[in-house]
Amino acid sequence: MGLTASTLPAIAATPVEEAQSLISQGDLDGALKRIDRYLAASPQDAEGRFTRALILVKQNNNAEAIKAFTELTRDYPQLPEPYNNLAVLYAQTGNYEKARDALEAALATNPSYATAHENLGDIYAALAGAAYNRALALDANNASTRYKLSLLSGLTNGGAGRAAPVAAPAPVAAATPTAAAPAPVAAAPAAVEPTAPASSDAVLRALEVWARAWSARDVDAYLAAYSPEFRPDGGLAIDEWQLQRRARIGKAKMINVELVAPEVQAIDAKHVRVLFTQDYSSDTISDKVGKIIELAEVGGSWKIVRETTR
Repeated sequence: MGLTASTLPAIAATPVEEAQSLISQGDLDGALKRIDRYLAASPQDAEGRFTRALILVKQNNNAEAIKAFTELTRDYPQLPEPYNNLAVLYAQTGNYEKARDALEAALATNPSYATAHENLGDIYAALAGAAYNRALALDANNASTRYKLSLLSGLTNGGAGRAAPVAAPAPVAAATPTAAAPAPVAAAPAAVEPTAPASSDAVLRALEVWARAWSARDVDAYLAAYSPEFRPDGGLAIDEWQLQRRARIGKAKMINVELVAPEVQAIDAKHVRVLFTQDYSSDTISDKVGKIIELAEVGGSWKIVRETTR
């Protein structure tokens, strides 16, 4: 089984282009040194960081590559490509559950991302194959299971030649960030009237990423959904609130959060309010509560600035 990796199309960033040229020449050490010099001066450049992660993959330094792509998902949760490439790396180690979660996060940010849909199909096929093999290990005479496994093997073998390696230089068509800004950004939004948010879809995708991170008990990604300007209700200091959230989320064995009937209301050009029912369940509690979350556009990303119940 192979998964198709994604790359960020180049923009007018000369140091990144130089590093990419060195990659194409096979000079990976030189490319890494060039991109590291650039990132020392522009540490938040998304394309530069993405290129660095791809170099690490080509150097077979998958542990550092996973760390680099994970940091990109935390700083740029609106980008699907880092999630996709994390899934490729996880799948190579046989960690299909993590690969599945990463691809679902990619699709939460961009539901029309065809590469992630295709890769997710491959992941489900791998999970199915593992389950069928376990079933055969328990009952080698189960003809039905053997037949299903043979069908699945034929399907996956038939597609084995079409997937590109993780760090394939050929770009996948996808939206990319304006990468030279000092904070995580997406492509600059069009001017909007104060009564209409730039994109209700972008707001809802940001909340979906927040809910998925919470469900996955990924506390760092969960907290990254909040603006530095966020202030908890009840007068709790932000540091205390973060420690409290880490403790509560970390001790749960299972969490599932669903956003029911979200409604986006514009406050002004840079602020929106979302009303919805939060359907929460864990290994210890289940409840539904009305929720109001206010978000602000920060460098092209929507971040939570206020969260209350209703």
